[in-house]
Amino acid sequence: MTKGVLFKKDVYVRCDVEMTGEQLLKLFLKDPNMNSYTKPMALNYAAGSVFGAAAGLLITLPLIDELRDSSDPNWTLAYIGAGCLAASIPFKIAFKKKARKAIAYYNSGYKEAPGVSMKLGINNNGLGLVMNF
Repeated sequence: MTKGVLFKKDVYVRCDVEMTGEQLLKLFLKDPNMNSYTKPMALNYAAGSVFGAAAGLLITLPLIDELRDSSDPNWTLAYIGAGCLAASIPFKIAFKKKARKAIAYYNSGYKEAPGVSMKLGINNNGLGLVMNF
């Protein structure tokens, strides 16, 4: 669920308690049945956070330098920061996807959800597309 008016933030709800992604990850790290889900979630969360923090720092430094001095700030840092911000987006999207899968697994009582598969199959009627779910 997303929350917020100007800045959208993902919120996960458990027993009417709202949790951030970090709190959700801490909850799942304590559960031994969630080991296969927590490691990829933790790696994506950490990478997204590191790139996001680096982006914030690298973009802010030239702006502060511009306000403080009349000298020419190093705008290359801001460009690198924008690159770090762009690099953080896939990690944050991957974290959201993995978190949704982990929540579905947790809520189903540690049962894998059946997947949908599509194959090309041949039967008495000829060649066709077979969908299993």
